[in-house]
Amino acid sequence: MAKKRMANDLIKSLGEAVAMERGKLKGKETFKKLSKPAPKWTKTGVKKLRKEVFQMSQPVFASLLNVKPATVRAWEQGQRTPDGAASRLLEVLSKDAKIAEKFAS
Repeated sequence: MAKKRMANDLIKSLGEAVAMERGKLKGKETFKKLSKPAPKWTKTGVKKLRKEVFQMSQPVFASLLNVKPATVRAWEQGQRTPDGAASRLLEVLSKDAKIAEKFAS
């Protein structure tokens, strides 16, 4: 029974595809605008955000970001750079520092 239903659905879909190709049926199009990649963070950028915007020590800032203090230290010393989700989180926090207040306990 399920195979017959699947076959009928496939035949119907193929008929719709042919009708769209011939211009007899209009399909639905959806476009989503993707966000730009997160910016690259330099050691001075991370340090400036931590000290000037948040006025936090490395351990407290690390706790806010849910990373180890050694990670923040490595970013600020230029040994590593934030990537992926960390870069996006730093970008979000740099644009709206009040977001961090929601995570303070």
